[in-house]
Formats: sequence, structure tokens, C-alpha cells
Amino acid sequence: MIPSRTLFAAVMLATTVAVGGDYQLKTPKILPVEAYPARSTSGGITVAADPYPTDEKSFTAFDVHDLNSRGYFPVLVVIQNSSPNPVSIRTREIVLATAKGQEIYSHPATLVVQDVVKAGLRTKIPKMRGEDRATSTKSGSPLMDFTGKELTSRAVEPGTVANGFLFFYTAEPKKNLFAGSTLRIPKIVDEATRATLGPFALRVDAALAATGQQK
Repeated sequence: MIPSRTLFAAVMLATTVAVGGDYQLKTPKILPVEAYPARSTSGGITVAADPYPTDEKSFTAFDVHDLNSRGYFPVLVVIQNSSPNPVSIRTREIVLATAKGQEIYSHPATLVVQDVVKAGLRTKIPKMRGEDRATSTKSGSPLMDFTGKELTSRAVEPGTVANGFLFFYTAEPKKNLFAGSTLRIPKIVDEATRATLGPFALRVDAALAATGQQK
């Protein structure tokens, strides 16, 4: 049996490591837009989606071992503007239409960090000064990592590619939220003409089938 003092010291050390400077920044691999099976094109704008349906894949982008198990399913969205004009996208309009007919809006990255990362750092030890380091605005913190990789409403200039993650929540994390789902972007707006492009319907199943993760 481990002596209580030794166990307490071990817990203290583990907590300090977890909330300290050991959060690792990761760079997800971004492929050319045409390499993604789930994609749609309208008016010179191509949008692709790359779902992260498992803890293991999500861990390649975020230093959290159980992101999906806690109910948050990230999807990487890649937008290529091959048109002559700048375009804009509003992320609040994007929904994930599930196989059950639900329409789910994404969770802001700040709430994901509050719910997942910060909660995971809490212990029964009172007054841990490091408890709020997850939501620190310092470079390299979990908050800055998640928000820095989040897809936000933005303009995409001609000849450029934009990308970012959206986070969708489910109360049934043991089930693959993306199975049978479609990511729907109602419109992208041409900033020069104010014309609307789309809608864009990205069948996430196409991406899951390519990696054998449909279940």
C-alpha cells in the first residue's frame, strides 16, 4: 500500500504537471481541398469537411485525450476561394444534420475549454492556483489553442484557403455523432456583389467511409 503522504505528493505533482506548461500545441494536417471526400463546390467556392470521430484522431489536433468521450466531436472545415472576389462565411448559420433528424449548432471553443479541459484539471485538493490555467489567455494555453484553431465568421480573400474547427456536442458520446450526418452551410456571401453562393451540403459519411469509421 502506498503511504498517504506519498500518494498526496503524487497527486499534487500530477496536478501541477497537468495544469502547468505541459499542454502540447499540435498542428493538424491540412490537405488540399480536393483531397477531402466530403466537399461541395458552388460559384468558385469549395468547402470540405474532415470529421474527427474518435478520441484518438482528436488527440492529433488537441492535447486532450478524451475530447469525444466527453461529448465534443470536432470537424475541420476547409474553404477554398477560387472566385475573383472576397467571400464571407457566418459560422452561426452552420448546422450538423444528424441521422436522427436533429440539427445541432456548434459550441464555441471557449465553452469547450471550460467544460472539458478546465473540468479535467480540477481535483479535490482545495485552492489549487493552477485551476484556471486552462482558460488563461497566455500563448500556449488550452484556451488560446482551441480558439486559435476554431472556425469563426470571417472573410476569405480570392485565391486563398481558410480552415478551422467546429465543435458539436452530443449527450451520447459512445455513439458516433457523425455517422449518417451532413454538415450544412446555408450560404457563403460574395462581398463584392452580395450574391449568395450555396447551399453547401457535406456528407460526413463520405469522409467516414474513406477511413472506415462509419460506426
